[in-house]
Amino acid sequence: MAEQAIVPPVRSGEPPAWRVWWRLARPFSLTASTVPVLVGTSVAVYQGAFRAPDLLLAMLVASVLIQIATNMFNEYYDYRRGLDTPQTVGIAGAIVSGRVAPIAVFAAATSCFFVALMLGIYIVLNTSTSVLFWGMASALAGYLYTGGPLPIAYTPFGEPTVGFFMGPVIVGLAAFIQTGTLTAAAMWASLPIGCLVAAILLANNIRDIVADARAGRRTIPIALGRRASIAVFALLFGGAYVGAIAAVLLRELPVTALLPLVTIPIPPRLVQLFRSTDDPQALNSGVRGSAALHGQFGLVFALGISLGPLLARLTG
Repeated sequence: MAEQAIVPPVRSGEPPAWRVWWRLARPFSLTASTVPVLVGTSVAVYQGAFRAPDLLLAMLVASVLIQIATNMFNEYYDYRRGLDTPQTVGIAGAIVSGRVAPIAVFAAATSCFFVALMLGIYIVLNTSTSVLFWGMASALAGYLYTGGPLPIAYTPFGEPTVGFFMGPVIVGLAAFIQTGTLTAAAMWASLPIGCLVAAILLANNIRDIVADARAGRRTIPIALGRRASIAVFALLFGGAYVGAIAAVLLRELPVTALLPLVTIPIPPRLVQLFRSTDDPQALNSGVRGSAALHGQFGLVFALGISLGPLLARLTG
């Protein structure tokens, strides 16, 4: 498929260029990369080992850049493979609408990866070479999600891959760069986050089941069927709350880590939405709702874990 060499001029009524690029970054989804960094750092605070705000900032920016690059590669390769059309629900749509040249999207994604690499090197120089390995693995997974000969997004392994890298890997790295070690507390804290980020992707794939099947994808909803996938969707939500409760009961995290339980009325509503309709337009709010839940749960979770030392002083 031939690529445009020049981006067409903006026509009357079209959004300005900055808004097109803003949509390409898919900002509603970026809590998927910020929340695990904050949760991992909160574990370091709880353990009294937070000592490097510059490394926190570097990892936060690098994590967001890797996700933005992944989103842009997703748009680029879905366009190249003919999966995206102007009628496709939920995409940024900058390429298929002709507002941005495909090569510009690819170049922007590559640039995000480059800046993230520079930040990663800074972190490595102040911590350990093992951080470089996991950082590079995260970037590679981001590219291979929709790039390469067999994109992960076209298989049933999308949710496990995203859940692993944006759960245990990022949470663990964020804690490690502050504490210098990988603790059980960080791994327990990563489980709810991994479950919820996998739920975002599963919601997206349930919404797109018809279009994805037509394009030859083999996602979890296509492999298991709609009803079973909605059951997995509900289990992922349950796993997030059970994981937080188990971590507190095992005394790996403070009791204030249970603060996210205030969000527990949200998952049943999201599950019911997916059970009630298969209309992609209607389910788009379910995808965004899943992303919002991840952000709300994660931010309150990070706050609750960070409050652990204060609670200990008050009760000690």
